[in-house]
Amino acid sequence: MKFVIFFGLYLVCVILNVGGGDTEETFQCVSGIAYQENECNHCWCISDGSLACTLMLCGSDQHSKLRNCTVGSKWKRDCDQCWCVKNKGTICTLKCGEKDSSSPL
Repeated sequence: MKFVIFFGLYLVCVILNVGGGDTEETFQCVSGIAYQENECNHCWCISDGSLACTLMLCGSDQHSKLRNCTVGSKWKRDCDQCWCVKNKGTICTLKCGEKDSSSPL
């Protein structure tokens, strides 16, 4: 009987976790929106829906931290939306303007 109760609670937790909020979402490039990669390179959407970014050399410690984020995570930074994108790192909208790269996460 204890096993059935435990298993039932486990299933409820799994179901609630699957429907979890906005902390994990696949990045969708939206045409007309300005993005910034790892607080360095400027990005935009190209015709096939993928993200194209400038190729400036960004060597700060902050850049390395932003590049090594948890893929699939999503968060708000002021009025900007940020995602951690595989092979890109941190991608944020630039609705609020550029973030000072010397400021902390």
